[in-house]
Amino acid sequence: MEIFAVGAEFRVWMKLLSENRFNISLKKFPQLFAITFMTFIFSPFNLIESIIAWRRIKRYKLKEQPIFILGHWRNGTTFLHELLVSDPRYEFMTLTESVFPNLFLFFYGIIRRIFGFFLPETRPQDNLKINSELPSEHDFAMANLNSMSPYSGAYFPNKQDHYNKYLTLQGVSEKEIKTMKKDMDYLIKKLSIRKKNKRLVMKSPLDTARIDVLIDLYPNAKFVHISRDPYKVFFSTRRMFQTLIPIMQLQKNYPDLDEFVFSNYERIYAKYFQDLNLIPKENFVEIRYEDLKQNPLEELKKIYDELDLGEYEQAVPNMQKHLDKNKNFKVSSYNITPQEKSKIYSRWKEVIDKMGY
Repeated sequence: MEIFAVGAEFRVWMKLLSENRFNISLKKFPQLFAITFMTFIFSPFNLIESIIAWRRIKRYKLKEQPIFILGHWRNGTTFLHELLVSDPRYEFMTLTESVFPNLFLFFYGIIRRIFGFFLPETRPQDNLKINSELPSEHDFAMANLNSMSPYSGAYFPNKQDHYNKYLTLQGVSEKEIKTMKKDMDYLIKKLSIRKKNKRLVMKSPLDTARIDVLIDLYPNAKFVHISRDPYKVFFSTRRMFQTLIPIMQLQKNYPDLDEFVFSNYERIYAKYFQDLNLIPKENFVEIRYEDLKQNPLEELKKIYDELDLGEYEQAVPNMQKHLDKNKNFKVSSYNITPQEKSKIYSRWKEVIDKMGY
């Protein structure tokens, strides 16, 4: 998964290496060489696409503002995202586009074939099928555009605290926030051009703590928040990081995973509840993962009705096809002891109580 960094601009990759004083674990030198070589090789193509596309993107006006899916990791955001974008009226960022934000407008076919060759068959964290055309998180793209992302800390855990400030953007300079807004708008417009002006459905757990930034950019955007039993989210998130961190990190350091999961969840939802009132009520809907799994079409109708997303019945056949295709997927179960439950509640009491879990 560290191969995702190959889509960064060469200058961004050099910035990351410089910030970390080129401190790389010896056994990760092959990955270091591969990423550095590929980012260097792609540099002329990045420049060509930037020069050709810049003026067009600058003048471009979105036909409709995006729909943003909010929710912590393992809340069911991927499941919801894939259901919504099964409606052909909506579009999404593919994994290829998220890893190669500098190249997807003119060089998509080439990079898709190259990238697809290196991808595993399933996601390491949950064994869901993975390919270069599936919906993805746009924060992979943001990390590769400017490195200002907690995901940069996945590669360089020795400075995880430094990169984690981009989780909520609290303590981040106005200059950096301005850069992030500029890059986000650039990314959305560029993607919309590629998708022929269809409305975009965007998903990144980090957006849960960035409502203020998104509303500033897109005051008429729609938002769907999906919640899930926080006790299960804790164990599922911890297992995800247990799987991904050793794969992604280029340094030896390994975080205290319990504290990492606890603190990130607390920070994300503190910011979420702080900014939630910025969203106009008619542009926000909240659902539960448990309800979506139990009655998916009913919950999706609720989203369409409350956000005025258009004729729901047109979307049902494609949504049902997606559900049938994935009906055999098994959700992990967890035997949570009373002591574990008490510890989680003591840390996440405010969120658990507000969400009614």
